[in-house]
Amino acid sequence: MLIIPIQNKPDWRRPPLVCFALILANLLVFVLYQSGDESRWQAAEDYYFSSELPVLEEQRFYEFVGAEKPEWRSLAQGAGEEFIYEQLLWSREFHHWLVPQLQQEGKQQWLQQRQEFAELRDRLSSFAYGLIPAEPTLEGLFGHMFLHGGWEHLLGNMIFLLLFGLSVELALGAAWFIGLYLLGGLAAAGLHMGVEAGSLMPVIGASGAVSAVMGMFVAVYGVRRLRFFYTLGFAFGEFTAPALLVLPLWLGKEVFGYFFGNDNIAYWAHFGGLVAGFVCTMVLIRLRPSREIHVEEDLPPTPEQLALARIESLQNSGKLLEASEAAASAQRQHPESLPLIRKSIELTALAPESEAHHRAWLALFALARSPAQAFGPIARGVEEYMQRVSEPRALNVRVCLLLAQRAAKEKHWGLVESLLQRLQQKDQRHPVMARLANGLVEHYRRCGDEERARRALDFARALQPTAL
Repeated sequence: MLIIPIQNKPDWRRPPLVCFALILANLLVFVLYQSGDESRWQAAEDYYFSSELPVLEEQRFYEFVGAEKPEWRSLAQGAGEEFIYEQLLWSREFHHWLVPQLQQEGKQQWLQQRQEFAELRDRLSSFAYGLIPAEPTLEGLFGHMFLHGGWEHLLGNMIFLLLFGLSVELALGAAWFIGLYLLGGLAAAGLHMGVEAGSLMPVIGASGAVSAVMGMFVAVYGVRRLRFFYTLGFAFGEFTAPALLVLPLWLGKEVFGYFFGNDNIAYWAHFGGLVAGFVCTMVLIRLRPSREIHVEEDLPPTPEQLALARIESLQNSGKLLEASEAAASAQRQHPESLPLIRKSIELTALAPESEAHHRAWLALFALARSPAQAFGPIARGVEEYMQRVSEPRALNVRVCLLLAQRAAKEKHWGLVESLLQRLQQKDQRHPVMARLANGLVEHYRRCGDEERARRALDFARALQPTAL
C-alpha cells in the first residue's frame, strides 16, 4: 500500500536547501563511498578462499547450526554449499560463536586468519557504518541514515524525502527541519534496536528518518484536507482527507508489514520514525507561535487565476484578439491584479501606439495608489513604457504627480527626477513639485553630488511663486 500527497508545491522563493542538501549527501555517499564496496568485498572473499578457513570451518558451521540455529538445517541441506559459504562469509553470529572457541582451544593460526578476514569484511559500508542492534556505535547511529543497499533503495527514499521534505522544511524552517530529521532517525534506530535486541545484522537506509519527515508532515498539516494518491494491490486512485487521517494508515501498514511482509525491511524503524516525527513536531508547534509555522495551503483557484488561465488558453491557441478582449474585461473586474495588467500589456504590445496599450500601462501606474502594492514593478514599468512608446500619453500630469510622490516615499530618486523633468516640459507648477524638488536637493547633497543638487535647487526655486 502506498499513500502520498499530490498537491503541495514548493515555494521557490524560499528554496528548501536542507532537503536538497540531504538528498545530495545521500547520493554522494552512495556514489563516492559505497561504490567501493564491491572491491572491498572482493578483497575479503579472495582472502577467505586463499586461506585455510573454508576447509577448517565447514564442520564447525554444522556444529553452530545444531547448537544455535536449528531452523537453518533444512536450508543447509537444501541449498548445500552455496548457503553454507554465504553464512561463513557473512554471518557475524557464526563469527562471534566461533572466536571464543578458537581462543579457548588455543588455535592461534586459525584465529588469526578468521580475525584478518573479519577485519577485511568489516570494511564494507554496512558493517563499518551500519546500525547493529547488538553492537551500537555512534558512527552506526548516524551513519546508517546515509547508506543504502542499492539504487532502488536509495531513489525510493530520496523520492519520499523530496515529496514530504519540501513542505515540511518550508513550514518549520531549515534548522528545525534538520534537527527533527536526525532526531527522528535516532528514534527510529532506538525502536529497531529495542525490538531486534541482540541482532548482529546491520541495518542501513534513510527510511527511519524519512518516516519521521512523513510524521512531521502530518503534524504540520493536521486537520487540513489534502489530496492523496494511493495504491492497494493493483488498484490505485485519489482521495481527499485530513492529513491527520493518514497517520494511522501509515502506522498500520508498518505493523502489517512486520507480521506479513518482507523480512529484510526494518518496519519498526519506520514505525518509530513516524511516531517520533509526529510527536516532536506537535510539541514544537505548541511551543512556537503559530505565525512562525508557514504552511502552504492548496486552495481552489481564485476568479483572477481562472481568468488568467482562460486568457493564456486563448493566447496559446492563437486567438490574440479574443485574448486581448478577455484581458481587458478581466482587468476591469480585478483592477489591482498585477498579473492581469501585465498580461494586458503583453497582448497589446503589438500595437504600441494603440489606445488599448496606453490604457493597460495606465492601469499599472494606478497601482501606485495602493501602499500594499510593491513599487518595484511599477517603477520598472515606467522606464519600460517610456522606452517603448514615442509619446507616453498615459503619463499625464495627474499620473506623473502620483508616481513621483510614491517614488519619493520609496527613495526612487532617479525616477522622481525623471518625472519632475517631464512635468517641467509640460509647464506645470504644482505645489507638490516644489516639495519633491527640495527632497531631491537633500538627497543629492547627502550623496555628495553637488552639481545635481544645484540643478535640483534651481528647479525648486523656479517653482516658487513670483513676488509682487
